[in-house]
Amino acid sequence: MKYKKSHLVSLLTLLFFLLSSSSITIAQSSYLDSLDGKFALQFQISEDFTLTNFQGTIFSGKYHLGKRSAVRLGLSFSLDDYNSENETTIGDSINSGQNSSYNGVGFTIYSQYIYYPVSVSDIGFYIGSGPFIGFGNNESEQTYEIFDSTADKSTTSNDLFTIGIDAIIGIEWSFNRWMTISAEYGLQLYYLKTTERTEASDRVRERNLDSFQLTSAPVKFGISVYF
Repeated sequence: MKYKKSHLVSLLTLLFFLLSSSSITIAQSSYLDSLDGKFALQFQISEDFTLTNFQGTIFSGKYHLGKRSAVRLGLSFSLDDYNSENETTIGDSINSGQNSSYNGVGFTIYSQYIYYPVSVSDIGFYIGSGPFIGFGNNESEQTYEIFDSTADKSTTSNDLFTIGIDAIIGIEWSFNRWMTISAEYGLQLYYLKTTERTEASDRVRERNLDSFQLTSAPVKFGISVYF
């Protein structure tokens, strides 16, 4: 997801203002005082202003442990299963065909501890960090037929595992008693392991991949609805 540079400049400007005035704002009353013990569902605001998942396709929520701290949890789950058939005919007979099938499953858990070091009235600055872990498996099969006889068949399976930690900074604006809007970005450090196995009629190939990666997270705009 891409955002205009002006959004990032505005965010950095506001962060600088909040940090430079921290000695004054920490002692002031804040919207955070009323969020102690409250739970919120979180949604991401996309570029066309529609709501999508924040950090989990099936659940994304936040719970305030106190007036200046909270925990966030996101759960993602995916399940895919499809088949396709393609045939090529010449005259009245089938000349060739291709049958494909795919099924896969994936599950990821995200979690962060959030702390609000600076707040003023209805605006707060927060930092956070936490681990995430994901698993995935998929298998695909392709069969090629020529003149009604099986010419080739191959099956490929993939196992994926990832574990890492992210660090985030952001701002939050309480525009309503029950809702806030936030903007954040950060970094992710994670380990990724992939195992691929391909079986064909006359060969078997295996490939293993292990890697450590450090990536920046895109700017994320979200809305939280409190209960």
